[in-house]
Amino acid sequence: MPVNADLFELVRVMDRKEKSYFRRYFRLNSAGKDGAMLRLFEKMVLYCRKHKQYDEESLKKLLDSGTSKHLAVTKNNLYRLILKSTAESKSESDTENRVKIMLEQYSALFARSMLKQCDKILKKAKKLSIERELFLQLHEILDHERVLARYMLDAGSYEKVVNEVHAEQVRNLEKIRNLTDMNNLGNRVTAFMLKYPTSLARDENIMEEMNAIMDDPLLEDYSKMLSSITRKRFCNMNAVTSQWKNDHEASLKFAKNYLELVEKDVLTKRGALHEYIISLYSVITTATRVANNEEYENAYEKLNGFNKNFTRAANRDKLEAFYYTGLSVFSKSCDNYKPERGFRMLESAEENLREMDKLLGTGQRIIWYFVIARMCFTFSEFGKAGVWLNRLIAIPNIDLSQDYQCYARIMNLVVAYESGNPDRIEHELRRSYYFLTKRNKIYKYEKIILEYTRQAFRVRSQNEINEMLEFMHRDLSAISNDPFEQNAFDAFNILPWLESKLKQ
Repeated sequence: MPVNADLFELVRVMDRKEKSYFRRYFRLNSAGKDGAMLRLFEKMVLYCRKHKQYDEESLKKLLDSGTSKHLAVTKNNLYRLILKSTAESKSESDTENRVKIMLEQYSALFARSMLKQCDKILKKAKKLSIERELFLQLHEILDHERVLARYMLDAGSYEKVVNEVHAEQVRNLEKIRNLTDMNNLGNRVTAFMLKYPTSLARDENIMEEMNAIMDDPLLEDYSKMLSSITRKRFCNMNAVTSQWKNDHEASLKFAKNYLELVEKDVLTKRGALHEYIISLYSVITTATRVANNEEYENAYEKLNGFNKNFTRAANRDKLEAFYYTGLSVFSKSCDNYKPERGFRMLESAEENLREMDKLLGTGQRIIWYFVIARMCFTFSEFGKAGVWLNRLIAIPNIDLSQDYQCYARIMNLVVAYESGNPDRIEHELRRSYYFLTKRNKIYKYEKIILEYTRQAFRVRSQNEINEMLEFMHRDLSAISNDPFEQNAFDAFNILPWLESKLKQ
């Protein structure tokens, strides 16, 4: 991204609360300045509402001559001030920042030998760090506690404090090590899911990679989790790996335990809303796998009611809740479960498209477009499916989403066929054929599709088309129970469509 677009991107993602805070922050911290930064900020807010891309020349048309004259300097100053404002805003409500400020106050007081005040601040900081499991900050606080005791206590009392601090630091370091190991395992799970979003093995090498994670000793013993953070990590990762093992009942059990731990923290305002959203979605997906509609509905109602229940949540959290609600509803609709809910959600998806695109990473956008297209396809809304598929296909090809991009092109072939437009059919045949031949890895499902795509260029009559569809159905049915091909059939099962065409 060009440097001169950084300010545009920053203002674009600010929510209303952050913008209001910045205006107050500017007035408090910009006495004596001419107000050019605030004028630029207000124009940039208006500009972001109307534009998806930054163009400096079009922005300049909105500015007065004084602001335009020194635009580069004003932009840089405004960018830095917004970052300071955001950090300041966060420090008012974020426990970690509050502890950081307390430690800075302690250092200032200690430099002036105000030891009793140092002791008071250190005790508050320690209490907060223990409550919120801020292990790194606690280690620093314990160091300060030991140093402070040297200046305030006699030899006997100091020796007692030193021993207590050492024992506490050892326990704290064990918790840090436990958390570090669980975080590392979590990163391996995340990396795997980025590479293989469907989380199903397609060959022996991928299965070996999955087994290395599933067999990790850290996932075996809950009692070895030394903090509430690692206990949540344990339940969450076991919910995921149990799905990999096709033990969906166990997966649901772990997902419910994960939600229970997170929900408890959220209700006491100790947990992150982002994690609460993820834990609800975990229950939704695992409940879907075992067809437990009661558990599904309980979690769905909480996720769907997130904005109402957490009115002060950041805009990003609200959009994320909408994203995961949508994924669950669109996927569930494909099983003909309350499809009217899916089409209501589809209207909201169209309305929120611009905001969603700001929030989602590339891989998430691909999955979002795909599940919507698949729902539309399921109910023969081929025109709507094509719109979302083409949005997906327009995204540059990346490794972490090749499977979904592949299935999208196959689905789009069917959408083109249903359109009855020969030019469109040929265009999609060429586009899909080119993509499939350029894939890094070709599996059985794709090989069959690729072969019949190649044949389709030579097909002319309806009888030849019917014959080709019949052979494609035969070959795909033959691999439908292959465990390494479940990925493809799970994402886009073309067999029901083929059967409908063969039966006319």
